[in-house]
Formats: sequence, structure tokens, C-alpha cells
Amino acid sequence: MADNDQQVLQTYRSAFDFALANLIDTLKEAQEYLGEGYDLAAIGTMTMFDDRAEDMKAALHLFRPVCQGRRFA
Repeated sequence: MADNDQQVLQTYRSAFDFALANLIDTLKEAQEYLGEGYDLAAIGTMTMFDDRAEDMKAALHLFRPVCQGRRFA
């Protein structure tokens, strides 16, 4: 893999890792609120889940082809 390809891979890996961490943090936060009896806070936190899931999809869309050795426009 060329140096530039390695840089692209690392950039997309970082974006994927960041999006995944945010998604997990959102789920953990909602679970904590629910466990503490703050049902509405849990529901409110989960409204952010959709945005986090979209970020995750975008990061995955970028990361997967690079990992599979493909480039795209």
C-alpha cells in the first residue's frame, strides 16, 4: 500500500473510530439515565442516536472501500 493510501486509510479509520465511540457513548448515556429512573432523559438522549447512526454510516461508507483496497470518487 502506498504512503498516500496508508494516510487515507488512517484518516478514515480515525473517522470510523470517532463515530463508533460517539454512538457507543450515546447508548451508554441513555442506559445510565434509564437505570437511574430518568426515563425522559433516556428518551431525549436516544433522539441523538439517529444523528450518531448517520455519522457512523458515513464513516463506514468511507472506511470500508479503502479497507477492501478500492478507491472511489
